[in-house]
Amino acid sequence: MIHPEDAARHLINEGDMVCIISARGKIDVKAHITDEIKQGVLSSTFHFPEVRMNDLTSSVSDSEAMCPEYKVVAVNIRKSKGQYKAKAEAKAKVGSEISTT
Repeated sequence: MIHPEDAARHLINEGDMVCIISARGKIDVKAHITDEIKQGVLSSTFHFPEVRMNDLTSSVSDSEAMCPEYKVVAVNIRKSKGQYKAKAEAKAKVGSEISTT
């Protein structure tokens, strides 16, 4: 999810395939624009392995709980391009077919 002002600044429209990039990795996902998210923040679920959101997260763990820091990571966003866009669109289509049946 991305705030409308952030989406406009990055020329992202609802449903565009976008590339989310962190120091650890990158993934391509479908954009959802909403004012329910704070400007300057991106949000997504990490509960579905096919999304591969954890590819972006840090390998840092809490020293006492030994739990990875999954929920906070600095990222950049841009529209997907080339072969990554085509792969992400195909994956999104398969995912939407699965979720509607």
